[in-house]
Amino acid sequence: MNPFQITDYISSEFFCDRTKETQKIISALDNGRNVTLTSIRRMGKTGLIKNVFYRLKSRKNLKLIYVDILKTEDMNDFIKAFADVLVKTERHNFMKKLSKLISGIRGKIIFDDMTGSPEVVFDYSDDSSATEQSMNKIFEFLAEQKEKYYIAFDEFQQIVNYPEKNVEATLRTFIQGQHKDRFIFSGSSKHILTSMFNDYGRPFYQSSDQINFTRLDRDTYVNFIHHHFKLHKKSIDKSLISEYVENLDVYTFYVQYFFNRLFESRAGKIDQKMTHKVFMEILAEREYIYFGYRNILTKFQYKLLKAIAKEGGVKKPNSGEFMKRHNFFQQSSINKALKSLLEKEMVYNEDGEYKVYDLFLSKWLERA
Repeated sequence: MNPFQITDYISSEFFCDRTKETQKIISALDNGRNVTLTSIRRMGKTGLIKNVFYRLKSRKNLKLIYVDILKTEDMNDFIKAFADVLVKTERHNFMKKLSKLISGIRGKIIFDDMTGSPEVVFDYSDDSSATEQSMNKIFEFLAEQKEKYYIAFDEFQQIVNYPEKNVEATLRTFIQGQHKDRFIFSGSSKHILTSMFNDYGRPFYQSSDQINFTRLDRDTYVNFIHHHFKLHKKSIDKSLISEYVENLDVYTFYVQYFFNRLFESRAGKIDQKMTHKVFMEILAEREYIYFGYRNILTKFQYKLLKAIAKEGGVKKPNSGEFMKRHNFFQQSSINKALKSLLEKEMVYNEDGEYKVYDLFLSKWLERA
């Protein structure tokens, strides 16, 4: 197996470090506190949640529930996603545990023809009273079980986009009533989650421990990568690994992807020439996508995106020095374009520095 996983969590063997974060989350849950976990996209927070669950899976009388709500658009979608995971978790106890739940949420179970996996289908669509009743039945079901549940809602910021009124207050009421169960709220929109859990007057105000998920320690990551190459009898200098980890900004997804591709090589010894070749192949494969950005951005937005990429990160894009280096003349135009790039998630702000979100795009633009 390629040790540099980019799609899903396999086991702690292929998960680099995060020991402190893992222990901190487990300790909070075990001591009756919920946790909010924030990071920029593709930094590995989902992997961290699944690493926490991996460490806990052998415990008796504990059920682990992971619900990704990124694709949900309203409360009905949320309930369906939640109920689907519950059904899959409890599928072997259908008659004993689930029949009451399914009838209570006015749903039925169908089975996928290909996989045999159960899925919940609802008998209602826009009835708000039925929606709240279904939510109540789900939390009643959890409360009635003798097992404790640790439940992770990934991309939790999505609930602020639901069209229903008082979604935060409704969910907070139900969650607050779960005395034995604990929750992880994670998301990649740090400013939204920070506001949800820190703004006085909002329903989730100070209702959880908060962990800001940052980059791995570079040396720890380099040692992890070197270990797995060595384990598979592939020779590569640590200095070369360090160079590319640094070049990729210690950004988990992009580091994992690059070394996944590098590991794919059958060569026993990996040198500078090969690493450069693989890196350029990755950029070349994405060119048709990156050229397309010129058609969806204005010329000014594209110029600003390119300038930020060439800088590797910019703290003050409307400063005189930055404007002079890249032939910009109006601060107001930069501010407007920057706002648009942020909304399109082409760039992000981390610790006061603006960077291009897609790191491979950033490296491609540096050469364009």
